[in-house]
Amino acid sequence: MPWSLRMGRLASLALPGLDSVLHEAARSAPLALARGAARAVLRRDYATAARITRWLAWLEAEGAAPLVDASLLVREITLRGPEDSRCALDVAIARHLLERTNT
Repeated sequence: MPWSLRMGRLASLALPGLDSVLHEAARSAPLALARGAARAVLRRDYATAARITRWLAWLEAEGAAPLVDASLLVREITLRGPEDSRCALDVAIARHLLERTNT
């Protein structure tokens, strides 16, 4: 299983104020996360895309330079994604993290 998919399964840990070995791994591989989110959108696996995008939004909130426009990913997932409560939660948290970086 690709690394970005495993990170997607752990997206509930992509919150401000948390810091662990997992968070350090996310900081060290933003390109893998960006590729994973883009591939998930292309596969129309919007639930996985939302979870990985949450990590990308967390990275931006931490001050990392974005490799993809996470706000565009959030918009795409919102428009085309499932009406699943978990997907909606991940999108809402990603949107909130992105809003924190833009203020």
